[in-house]
Amino acid sequence: MSSLLVRRRGKKAAQPAELPGPADGAPGVAAPWAGGPDQPTTPPSSSGGGGDGESPPPQVVEWSNGPALAAKAWGALLVLALLAGPAALVWTLLRPEPAQVTAGGGTTATAEQSAATERAIELVETWLRADSDDKQLIASLTSAPVGTLPQEGLTIRDSSVAQLEPAEDGVWSVTVGVDVAEPAPGSTPAPPPSGAADKAEKPEVPLVWVRRYFQVPVLVDRTDTKYSGPDLAVTALTLPAPVPGPAAAEPPDLDYSETISPTSAAGESVGGFLTAMIAGDGEITRYLRPGISVPAVTPAPYSAVTVTGIKGSYEVSENPADGDGTHALVTAELTRLDGNKTTAQYVLTLVARDGRWEVAGVEPAVRIDTTPSGTIDSGTAGE
Repeated sequence: MSSLLVRRRGKKAAQPAELPGPADGAPGVAAPWAGGPDQPTTPPSSSGGGGDGESPPPQVVEWSNGPALAAKAWGALLVLALLAGPAALVWTLLRPEPAQVTAGGGTTATAEQSAATERAIELVETWLRADSDDKQLIASLTSAPVGTLPQEGLTIRDSSVAQLEPAEDGVWSVTVGVDVAEPAPGSTPAPPPSGAADKAEKPEVPLVWVRRYFQVPVLVDRTDTKYSGPDLAVTALTLPAPVPGPAAAEPPDLDYSETISPTSAAGESVGGFLTAMIAGDGEITRYLRPGISVPAVTPAPYSAVTVTGIKGSYEVSENPADGDGTHALVTAELTRLDGNKTTAQYVLTLVARDGRWEVAGVEPAVRIDTTPSGTIDSGTAGE
């Protein structure tokens, strides 16, 4: 038995001394200084006076190319606008459609299923409880003619969907299971005598709960909207039809071939673990393998636990080696706080350490025996 492991550089700005002066006689440009025949050709210094001892007036330099460049710029903008028109048209035609936003996190199929099952359950419950005064109520839930209704409705409880499958063209076939209070077998009274219309005169009949099943075809009409998702319209196409319940499946063979005594070392560890977990008696960590965490149920729903049987997937020993293990199907009798008892079953994994058996986990499901007939399974408890 084996063990269980798992910036763009710009031009330098010209200094004032480097700026070129305008050419003499250039049109539209006034020279900053022009001496007469009797005047020197060099301008006076900024600190000195001219021939009359006064500084010349400030000069205005006009930019003669501005209008021409402005006209070119407007022309370029006009060309760009003309070119952008066809490009924008092509983009509008070729761009993909935006993804539709749907409300909620579920798929459309899930929304349809929910709508269909809700209407089917509503119709079945209403139909079973209805009496002869409830025809309009039934008619509001189905497109079928209501027909005959009884003088008294039935008492029902615990409705649920037993089966759901798509039919065609938005129709879902829904089978609803519901507990119905019916007269116990053999206790149906004889019809009341004529004139005995008062309900108080009717003899009481013992009732029992019987699980019944009803099939309803439901049409779900979907209208998709761009932003809010599907809008659903629902109607039942017929009245409920009583049908047989789902057939019982053939149970498979379980992979627990070994019998483990409740009084063995492994059995005592199992009993102590369950007692600590659901009866609040003892410290649960003492029965757990290191690194495993299983919380106790609080408050404890039971007062005592008695292990009545253990079936294992592998044989266990009273002197196990470290790492030996088995999967165990445990049957236990639980004592409620009111003193009543009931039987429950747990599926555990047991692993040996330091000569004792520890619980390595509570499994979510039983193990099915998949070993072909006539072969020996050489697997381990961790598989």
